[in-house]
Amino acid sequence: LLPILLLQKLAQFRLPHAKYTSAQQGCNKNKNRLLNILPYESTRVPLQPIRGVEGSDYINANFVDSYRDRRAYIATQAPMAKTVEDFWRMIWELNSNIVVMLTDLNERGRECCYPYWPTERSSRYQYYVVDPMVEYNMPNYTLREFKLTDARDGQARTLRQFQFTDWPEHGVPESCEAFIDFLGQVHKTKEQFGQDGPITIHCSAGVGRTGVFLALSIVLERMRHEGIVDMFQTIRMLRTQRPGIIIIITIHIHNMM
Repeated sequence: LLPILLLQKLAQFRLPHAKYTSAQQGCNKNKNRLLNILPYESTRVPLQPIRGVEGSDYINANFVDSYRDRRAYIATQAPMAKTVEDFWRMIWELNSNIVVMLTDLNERGRECCYPYWPTERSSRYQYYVVDPMVEYNMPNYTLREFKLTDARDGQARTLRQFQFTDWPEHGVPESCEAFIDFLGQVHKTKEQFGQDGPITIHCSAGVGRTGVFLALSIVLERMRHEGIVDMFQTIRMLRTQRPGIIIIITIHIHNMM
């Protein structure tokens, strides 16, 4: 898909003068799943600070632009036990009504994602109550719907979580067509329900499979509107918004194609 020289250029590309100020604060270091995957300060998703709680505005997540819209996506790491409340705060505060999950909870005996949603009865995460409503098991993905309520004022929303279940760790989807169909279903759902908030996407670290989903979404959107496919510039742009995405994503996409 991409000539080897372009892959090398992408691998060497670095955002000039990148800063990771919040991610490197002592109070936030244990909120990062991997010490070498930290969000750029310039594009990180800031949470509303909790009075008297140092670092309460931090989560390992970055805004990512789509082809036509700024901050159309949030690329983030999978929640950990210590960050699950922050994750739900982010979902509510940013009005994100769709979550895309591209990992299993455990892979090869290692936790890749904390089970951040309830399966049978409602659970409360700090200010927010999450009620499981319905679950649909498709051939290559699972769709779950939740009622998300702010316990402080009773305001409620519907959240949809799409979990792609056919992507082995360090591999590629069993069926690339199935993944493209999955991607289309996510975007169709967003358009169908007229939701303005960003789509939140996570794998484990929030760079590999997450990057593939983002790159293909952006490329396909541009192709529909302009008839142009420019994977190089798309990945280069992603590299300026979420660090660590670059090398892994090129390997994933190259293998898929």
